[in-house]
Amino acid sequence: MFPILKRFAALDFKWKLKDFKRGELALSREFKPKVFADVRESMDVKDYLREFGCEVVEKALAPADYVVAESYAVERKEIHDFFRSVFDGRLFEQAKRLTETYENACLVVEGDVLNAVKFMQNPQVFWGALAKVMADHNIAAVFTPDEKHTAMFLCALAKKLQEEERRRVVVKHKPKTHTLKERQLLAVQSLPKVGPERAEALLRRFGSVRRVFQATKRELLSVKGLGEKTAQAIVDFLDTKYPGLEEQ
Repeated sequence: MFPILKRFAALDFKWKLKDFKRGELALSREFKPKVFADVRESMDVKDYLREFGCEVVEKALAPADYVVAESYAVERKEIHDFFRSVFDGRLFEQAKRLTETYENACLVVEGDVLNAVKFMQNPQVFWGALAKVMADHNIAAVFTPDEKHTAMFLCALAKKLQEEERRRVVVKHKPKTHTLKERQLLAVQSLPKVGPERAEALLRRFGSVRRVFQATKRELLSVKGLGEKTAQAIVDFLDTKYPGLEEQ
């Protein structure tokens, strides 16, 4: 046996002996930490949590993907979703809501981070976003290679907080609120083939949501990046009668 493994084995024996003397070894084995998981989260993570001895309660969570204690929530990001959420701004909004609702929060970035960053044109984007989340919102970051290890971490964290620190598990709810600018962007994004960038361009060109909706096809084509098909799709969408009106 390698020296380091011998040290772990010796420590493990000492901890078990200490627990036995206190009469807590049986409790440790029987203790089943409770983890609240968002209904939309990965079934694999939930199944692994159950396999590792956790009681999993599925519930619609807002914010957070997992709640492991009254004041501790976890947001899980698969590596590619992490990149997408950085570019569309979701990451920072979620981080803000998370820390406004829970006293402690953790971001789990799941996947092959090193390989993903290696192929990025500008890796500083990744590290900058991570630094912003940690510095501005005081959120811890944890990296896991896959769903199984994510479940291992969640189970260990839940057990630490609930069994050793005797914290209850309470889910808190903070509805998502939007600023006026965000609501305007969302309204314009309801148009066909219009994402965040095009919505921003349309509002900058026309000045208000009403003017965007009143724009002619010719005016829409004057917006940089807006092609013939998109302009026509927007016009058709706004001009088409509501289904059923013809029958009245």
